[in-house]
Amino acid sequence: MADDEIERLLREIDAANTSASTPATPAKKPAEVAPAEGSSGGGRVAFAVGAAAVTGVGAWLFGVFTPWTDALDMGFAAATAAFLTGLVAGPPRWFSS
Repeated sequence: MADDEIERLLREIDAANTSASTPATPAKKPAEVAPAEGSSGGGRVAFAVGAAAVTGVGAWLFGVFTPWTDALDMGFAAATAAFLTGLVAGPPRWFSS
């Protein structure tokens, strides 16, 4: 089906659902959200570095207080994983850059 046929069918359905005397109007397309001017991904990198620092220190402290773990390796692995996850996922909405 062509796009114009689909739009015609949608108008007919809208006309059948509303009053017969009022012609149906096509639905408006939602406005696209433009990226903020000057944003170059600095928020994503800042969030990734912050997440790496917090997670790395937390894992290192856990490793220090548990004798069966290696604190340095745990801290480095957690920081690396948090940094990569932060880069891929990006910051949440509440994080302002």
